[in-house]
Amino acid sequence: MSSPATLADATALLTKWAAVDVSAIRQNTAAVLAAMGDGVEMMAMVKAGGYGHGGALAARAALEGGATWLGVSSAEEALALRAEGLTAPILVAGWSPPGRLAALVAAGVHLTAWEPDQVVAAAQVGTRQTPALLHLKVDTGMGRLGCRPEALPALADAVRRGGARVRPVGTFTHFADAEGDIEHTRLQEHRFREAVESLRRRWPDLVLHAANSAAALRLPETRHDLVRCGIALYGYPPAGAGPGLRPAMTVTARVTMVKTVRPGESVGYGRTWVARRPTRVATVAAGYADGLHRAHSNRGAVLIGGRRCPIIGTVSMDQHTADVSEAGEVRPGDEAVLVGRQGGAWLGADDVARAVGTISYEVLCSVSSRVPRLRTG
Repeated sequence: MSSPATLADATALLTKWAAVDVSAIRQNTAAVLAAMGDGVEMMAMVKAGGYGHGGALAARAALEGGATWLGVSSAEEALALRAEGLTAPILVAGWSPPGRLAALVAAGVHLTAWEPDQVVAAAQVGTRQTPALLHLKVDTGMGRLGCRPEALPALADAVRRGGARVRPVGTFTHFADAEGDIEHTRLQEHRFREAVESLRRRWPDLVLHAANSAAALRLPETRHDLVRCGIALYGYPPAGAGPGLRPAMTVTARVTMVKTVRPGESVGYGRTWVARRPTRVATVAAGYADGLHRAHSNRGAVLIGGRRCPIIGTVSMDQHTADVSEAGEVRPGDEAVLVGRQGGAWLGADDVARAVGTISYEVLCSVSSRVPRLRTG
């Protein structure tokens, strides 16, 4: 990781990199948390390598911004954060393989359970001194993980039978369309409140959590004790709702060649682009192995020379080509911004996503591990 003072020196040796502004993650976390009101804690979702920003890097920044919990999808992600020295409570919001349970319990990682057998397996590795920490998941309309509301009493009974070897810490659900269908989200919220009413009577200190970024920002009634925010912390407010959030990552690659293509000449695999006029073409050292989807062929854009330049030809594994005819003097070694700002031009992950009919989440998470993350801010 580099600091702002050494960023230029670090990038001088690279053909591509992702600069991660940790101050943006820190400030976004603080801004969202401030909007939640008193008594609401923040679980920073740092799964998928912190939405592509770097798992430990994003986790530390979010904790500095006021988050008190960390959320991941897998046992591997949780244990990797513990190996990085992070001691905050971590929830594995997905399924944990039975063979990983002992390590997770020993590391104090919180587990998600939605079937009695999962509780039994957790109790087998938990002890009175180090119980398995459980969050019971209810499926209120997402249709993925979680027990149906009517199955929650049986799940609670399994926890009771586990005795001191398990400790119920929380219960949660996940919204299917908080960015779009407000009425369905409210229906899910109603189902959740009804389902967990008996649990709160049995375990009064049970932590309730339901809201993702969109619900947390749009529907105050869904905030409960804890909100689980992801995309907003990285600067992309869902459904356009966000308290002045700032994108945290800029992805850059080097121009490696510039030439003039004559009319009738093609560029790239499959000859999908053929010049109709003399065209200045820059080859850029980033392709689909770096996270620039092949779908951006002849559809996407990059920033070069402070201008938005169309991607032409087929995006290949390691490189792509762009029309820089309107970008002024472009030379090998110049920077091409795939996501982020260059001068007065902006190409956000949401802009990149719209070009190919996807979402900012996928754009950010697709930046591959072979693109070095450089810390700024």
